[in-house]
Amino acid sequence: MKGTKMSKKIKYWCDSGANIHSCRKGETSLDELGLTEDEWSEMTDDERDEVMREIALERLDWGYRLEDA
Repeated sequence: MKGTKMSKKIKYWCDSGANIHSCRKGETSLDELGLTEDEWSEMTDDERDEVMREIALERLDWGYRLEDA
């Protein structure tokens, strides 16, 4: 497809380090995030970290419960 620019992919992971199976990996794209390459480039490292942290943490299975002492 001439003239069609593919969106950059971003690979992410969450790894608790508990064991070989504790690493969860995934992939998204700038299109899926609603960002252009220019917008991504203009973000600070902290802004990029926050965006990707939210995406990666969505994949984690976690929870809590209140118990009687």
